[in-house]
Amino acid sequence: MISERTLLMVKPDGVRRSLVGLIITRIEQKGLEISNMRMFRMDDAFARIFYAEHNGRDYFAALLSFMTSGPVVALEVESPNAIALVRTAIGATRPEERLPGTIRADFSIQLTENVVHASASPTDAERELALVFGDSRTTLGTVHN
Repeated sequence: MISERTLLMVKPDGVRRSLVGLIITRIEQKGLEISNMRMFRMDDAFARIFYAEHNGRDYFAALLSFMTSGPVVALEVESPNAIALVRTAIGATRPEERLPGTIRADFSIQLTENVVHASASPTDAERELALVFGDSRTTLGTVHN
C-alpha cells in the first residue's frame, strides 16, 4: 500500500503542558511512523504564511499571538492513509464534537488552544511539510528557531 505523509504539530499549549511525549506515544501506538521531527518557535512572519487561509477572519490576530507564544513540535507522520488516521486520532476542532479517546478530547476543552494541528488534505500536507521541514520547491519562508 502507498504511504502518505502528513504534518502533526503540537501547539504551544501542548508543549507548555508537557504533552509531546504522550502525543508521540499515541501516534506510534496506532502504528504510524514518525519520519521527521522538529521543535521550533514560529515568528509572526512564519505564522502568517502557515495560517494564511485564516487571514481576514476575526480570530486571525489571536491565532497568530497564540502560535507565536512558545515553541511547537512538528512531526512528519507517514503511513497509508496518514492524513485521515492522524485527523481521526486528534479529534474535532470544536470541543462539543470531540469523541472520547481523541487527543483533543482528552487534553483540551478550548476551541483555540486545542493542543495539536494536523494537515487537512494532501495539498495542505505537502505545503505545511515544505514550510516546516524545508523543500526546494517553495520560497514561502523559513522556520526561525
